[in-house]
Amino acid sequence: MTYNASMKSLKTCFKHFLLFSFLVIVPCTTSFAESDQESFPPLPPGQNLPEGGFKRPQRPPFPPKDPDNIINYRGSRTYTENLPLEIIKTKVIRKDTNMVMVIVIFNQSINPRSVHHDSIMVNNMRAPAGARFSFNKKGDTIRIIFPVKEDSFKLKVQNVSSFNGAEIDPVEILARVEEE
Repeated sequence: MTYNASMKSLKTCFKHFLLFSFLVIVPCTTSFAESDQESFPPLPPGQNLPEGGFKRPQRPPFPPKDPDNIINYRGSRTYTENLPLEIIKTKVIRKDTNMVMVIVIFNQSINPRSVHHDSIMVNNMRAPAGARFSFNKKGDTIRIIFPVKEDSFKLKVQNVSSFNGAEIDPVEILARVEEE
């Protein structure tokens, strides 16, 4: 018991020492600091200080952007490209016995507002009401999670558009489910 009491008093004494030294030493050291220009190293011969002292160099302005090719979406700007919208890759992964995740990668950023349950058809029926859509940060990938028990099914992507208004031609894909 005496050991704990003596350690506790030593601990509080040390805390008071640190606090006192901080309150006394910091003001003393700041009073010695000078903000004169004499504290800087001397200038080379023949070079004088500009009037008003040193100024921070100005960064050159960014080049102007063409406002016709920028579309605001949720606070971020997306450049539009004049390319036809196409699917680059699809991948289907089984999450559990009933659920699959379909990953569709496009050649450019797509407008998320153009993707609906009618845009994705599974075996000639619209995507189930419980299907969840998510997009990556760049906007060129859709992840769709919905229930399917089969190991292969027909996937149709239609009525999806990019930010420049290019709409994808309906694409039918025979999707084979891979195990996770």
